[in-house]
Amino acid sequence: MPATATHDITTVQAEPRDQLGSRPTAALRTAGRLPVVIYGRKQDPVHLSIDRIEITNLLHDNAHLIEIAHGGSAEPCLIKAVQWNHLGNLIQHVDLTRVDLTQSVTVTVDIELFGDAIGLKEAGTLLEHPITQIEIECLPTQIPEKIRFDISELGVGESKAIADITLPEGIKAVSDPESVIAAIHVLAEEEEELEPTTDAAEPEVLGKKEEPEADAE
Repeated sequence: MPATATHDITTVQAEPRDQLGSRPTAALRTAGRLPVVIYGRKQDPVHLSIDRIEITNLLHDNAHLIEIAHGGSAEPCLIKAVQWNHLGNLIQHVDLTRVDLTQSVTVTVDIELFGDAIGLKEAGTLLEHPITQIEIECLPTQIPEKIRFDISELGVGESKAIADITLPEGIKAVSDPESVIAAIHVLAEEEEELEPTTDAAEPEVLGKKEEPEADAE
C-alpha cells in the first residue's frame, strides 16, 4: 500500500532568544518553551524559542517539515535533530535546517507494518521487524509521515525487503533495497536432553595421581 504524502505545512510561531547560556535556557524551559536553532543555506544560525507542547504534538504526528514564523517572515525548515532529557519523555532542544521547497532532500521516516499475516496463524511462529525506518529522497512537501506496509500475505519462511515497498510517485528509497523489513520464522524447539549411558567409560580426570603398583614379592 503506498504511503500518503504530506502537502500542508504547519506554521509554528517562534520568538527570538536574546540571552543564551544554561540559566536563560533553564528559565525558558520552565516557562514551557524550548530553545531551537535554525541552520543552513549559507546563512548565520538563528536562535529562537517555540512552544514545547506544540512541537511535541508535531513530533508525535511524525512531522518532518514545518514553517517557522519569526521577525515578520516565515521560512520552511526540516526537523533535523531532537534532544530529549535523560528519561526520554521531555524535549530539551530542537535543531532545524532551512530547505528550498523546490529541491529534493534526504530524510528518514518510520516503517509501520499492518495487516494480519497468514503465517502468524500457525502455532509457534514469530514476526521479525528488523528495520523500522527507511531513508528516502523527495521534495520537502512530499515527505510522508510514515511508510505503511501490508504484511497480510506474508507466510511462514517468507520475508519482505525495502524493494517490496511501493512508494508514492516522486519518492525514491535511498536505503539498501535488499534490507529485510519483515519476516516470519518458526520458533526453534528445545532439544531434548540426552540420557546418560551406563556403559560410558569413566572420564579421565586431569591431574589425577596414579595408584602406585604393588612391589613384586
